Amino acid sequence: MAKSDYYEKPKRTSRILAWILVIAWMVLIFILSSIPGSGYPSHPEPLNVVAHFILYFILGALLTRALSFTKMPFWKVALIAIVITSLYGASDEFHQFFVDGRNADVFDWLVDTIAGIEGTLVMTFYLSAKIVSRSRKRDRLG
Repeated sequence: MAKSDYYEKPKRTSRILAWILVIAWMVLIFILSSIPGSGYPSHPEPLNVVAHFILYFILGALLTRALSFTKMPFWKVALIAIVITSLYGASDEFHQFFVDGRNADVFDWLVDTIAGIEGTLVMTFYLSAKIVSRSRKRDRLG
C-alpha cells in the first residue's frame, strides 16, 4: 500500500487542539504538584498511587495523540511519548522536592512512567484500530 493509505493529513485545528490539551494537562499536573503537603487532606497511600497513575496515563495518551499527527511510525510516536512522560514525571518529582511538605519519591516517578506507558499503548492501539477500520471501509466502498 502507498504511504497515503496510512496517513491522512489532519486538519490544522486538530493538531493545535491536541497540543493545547497536552500543555494544559502538564500545567494541571504542575499546579497540583505545587500545592504544599498541608494543602492535601490526609489519605491512604493507594489513593496517591491511583492519582499519579490517572494523571500520567492521560498524559501518555494525550502525548501519543498529539505526536500521531506526524508522519512518524507508531513505534517512534509511542517511544517519544513514553520518554517525554517519564521525563516530565521525573521533573515533577524534582519540583516537589522544593514544595513545602512534599518530597521527591522515586516510587511515584516509577508509577508515572508505568502509567505513561499504559496510556501510550492504549492510545496507540486505539489509533491503529481506527486506521484499520478506515482502511477496511475504504476497501468496501472502492
